[in-house]
Amino acid sequence: MRGGGHGLSRRSCLTALLSAALCPLPASAQAAPRIAAADWAGAESLLALGIAPLAVSDTGTYRDWLPEIPLPDGVPDLGSRAEPNMEQLAALRPELILISNWQANLKGLLGALGPTETISIIVPRTDPLENARTALTRLGARLGREREAAAYLAAFDAALDGFARTMARQAEPHPVYVGVLHENGTQVFLYGPGSWVQTVMDRLGLRNALDRPTSAFGNALVDLAQFAATPEATLLYLDQGARTRRAERLLSRSTLWQALPMVQAGRVRAIPPFYALGGVPSVWRCVRLLSDALMPPDRG
Repeated sequence: MRGGGHGLSRRSCLTALLSAALCPLPASAQAAPRIAAADWAGAESLLALGIAPLAVSDTGTYRDWLPEIPLPDGVPDLGSRAEPNMEQLAALRPELILISNWQANLKGLLGALGPTETISIIVPRTDPLENARTALTRLGARLGREREAAAYLAAFDAALDGFARTMARQAEPHPVYVGVLHENGTQVFLYGPGSWVQTVMDRLGLRNALDRPTSAFGNALVDLAQFAATPEATLLYLDQGARTRRAERLLSRSTLWQALPMVQAGRVRAIPPFYALGGVPSVWRCVRLLSDALMPPDRG
């Protein structure tokens, strides 16, 4: 039983700092310009600046994946991030539409509805975390929210440093895979170089067990049999709801999966999802989720 009245643990303090910084600023949000976000990287960046988006694609999944920086109630849902509802967006008459660079094919269509700005985070041969920071800074400058952007980044840096110091004292002894179970039950998407997940792992002192080239999005599709080459590894996979349940059902019947050393040793764990193409708030969520999954529980 935990004692009362003895102060917060270090992990609790870091979590409290996270919650305070990730909450949008209500006063600023009330005076928000009319800015729609076709991707969550734009939506979360607006909220980090204290601006409520005019509309966002796939709001339901956003709320599940980014609860620390929630959308205000009633924000219209534009549908799929790959194919936003153009008619609904036109009716809202946005002053600005934020897209991500992976949505470049939509720029012509969306540009007919209003000015667009592209947020580029996952870009080959660049630092994706630095790109996320730059995107927030530039958006803040464009919208007159330079102070909010600087304050958010300062809080993020402080939290990341705190988690890194804590992890250094409680180092994870095993190399770690971080990824997403494929619905076919025979493969896993794993994050590596080119993703900010790799940057986060580096900052937390974690050794990525993935040792192969990655795609333009910083991930690699790996067959189950290839996990046998790293018997000492730990696998953290994102729980993405129904698709993950389908994969888990198939894996439960896979003799190959059940025979893997990391499975037999209980070093396979589901963690809540994060958006690996997202901005600084998504990076912050990833930092917390990896730390929570790999640090021993608080004591006393």
